Amino acid sequence: MRTAPRQIIEFMRNPSKWDEKVFETSIRNEVENNTGNITASDELLIGSLVMTIETLVQANLQVQESGPIYHYNSGDAPSPWYKIRTESLDKAIKILAELALVARGRPKKSNKVSDVDELFASA
Repeated sequence: MRTAPRQIIEFMRNPSKWDEKVFETSIRNEVENNTGNITASDELLIGSLVMTIETLVQANLQVQESGPIYHYNSGDAPSPWYKIRTESLDKAIKILAELALVARGRPKKSNKVSDVDELFASA
């Protein structure tokens, strides 16, 4: 079994390493490996995911630089970049689910021996 591309986690740890083409290629490969050929709707979802992650990375850079709290005249509150980062992450997870790339979207693998398997084994 192939391991997940390590560069994707690096984009989260160090957003300055973000590479849109590497991310898109990794996602395309994963979609093709899991579901077969990429359809037009997959293409739209992949493009949307790349844009969403681009926004997430930009917001994450801003949060790392200035922190998650913004100091308004009326008091402290979550920064706009923190909100954008959180919303982008939520959207990315939804798109990944549509592409069947998160656990709830994948078919479950069953390695349990069933009654049918036992019947074939004894035949």
